[in-house]
Amino acid sequence: MPVSKGRHLVMFDRRMIEDMLRDGESVGAIAGKIGVSWATVAREIKRHRTRDTTHYQNLDGKNLCQFRDSCRMTNMCRTGCNSRCSRCASAACNKVCEKYVEVPECPKLSRAPYVCNGCRSRITLACRHRCWFYDADAANEEAAWAKVAGRQGVDCSPEELAAMVAVVKPLMKKGQSLSHIWQTHGSEFPVGARTFYRYINLGILDICNLELPKKVKYKPRRRRKKDEVPFRHSLEGRTYEDFQRLDYDVQMSAVEMDCVVSAKGSDKAILTLLFRRFCFQIMVMLPAHTSECVTRALDSIEMLCGRQAFMDSFNVLLTDRGSEFLDYEAIERSVDGGRRCSVYYCDPLQSGQKGRCEKNHVELRKILPKGTCFEGITNYELSIICSHVNSYTRPVLGGTAPIDIASRILPADLFDGLAIRKINPDEVVMRPSLLAELGLR
Repeated sequence: MPVSKGRHLVMFDRRMIEDMLRDGESVGAIAGKIGVSWATVAREIKRHRTRDTTHYQNLDGKNLCQFRDSCRMTNMCRTGCNSRCSRCASAACNKVCEKYVEVPECPKLSRAPYVCNGCRSRITLACRHRCWFYDADAANEEAAWAKVAGRQGVDCSPEELAAMVAVVKPLMKKGQSLSHIWQTHGSEFPVGARTFYRYINLGILDICNLELPKKVKYKPRRRRKKDEVPFRHSLEGRTYEDFQRLDYDVQMSAVEMDCVVSAKGSDKAILTLLFRRFCFQIMVMLPAHTSECVTRALDSIEMLCGRQAFMDSFNVLLTDRGSEFLDYEAIERSVDGGRRCSVYYCDPLQSGQKGRCEKNHVELRKILPKGTCFEGITNYELSIICSHVNSYTRPVLGGTAPIDIASRILPADLFDGLAIRKINPDEVVMRPSLLAELGLR
């Protein structure tokens, strides 16, 4: 029984095999020595044996013709020699004789150990057959190359590639990433998304990298200099350090709040509220980028789902220190005058502390790129954009769309009031042309 079943042989094992073969040890003894099965050693020897290596070479002077004993040919080398060519030390007849037929393979090679490393006949020069050898260096190099060669090329038929492209390309034109497509159609394809990306880079498909959704490049984060003046407002008890003192479950249940601003030409902004645990993001259009508009937007959400449901779902808000969020007393105050939530603020220039919200803005910006003016966007159109973004599958959720989880947790009145609905995976569009394709522009 092998010590380590199923393990791969390494250079040390191969050197052990070569040394023991040279000493005339059996395959069973070799297998017991290196701790693998008999079949593993036998396959290794037969797979990587060779006729000539730098360490083991067939003798050039050996005549391998099966007619060497009866042959009477002379002077085949045209040097005037009268000796029989079959007895020539240079064995020229192996190379020049038209009637040369090599002797059959040695019958000993059909059984273990399958090579001539420790054969006594070869050592005493009595062997009249071509030899096979096992060389550890050559075997290890060949095995290493086999690992590389086995992963090269395309492991699909032309028909399978064409079928994949027929499904993927129309969905990519809607702005869907390969990750999203594979979450909904992966069972239909013979390869994974990562392999499909490699096929695109190899240029073997009717798809190029320019057709892929935007490849995000992150600029190095700006670090605050030591002499830089810190944030001047006092937020005692509401800093990110205070947020980290909360229980882990409370931190994960927090809602990250931020604003996406319009290009010049409009005062509008989009208030986003992202639920950390399942990446669902609510979007509300603000008529202006001010603290009063943020407060009114939160008031409208509270009235949609009720105070108790609001307190259960939006108990803790984590936001940045933008001027629109500084009136924490108004944000925390309920419509009826009580307290509805707690607000905590990230450190200055540390947007990564609410990284889920910032990352989800990447999906929103696929539909509303930077430089887009929000002036003509209505609340209904924003609800459609919100529906498509939240119906886009996320690898971090195991291929599930955020809306699938949120619809089982958040109040139904919230979805109805904001007109957010589930979009069929194949109908999700992550392009600026979304509204035009829906006939809204």
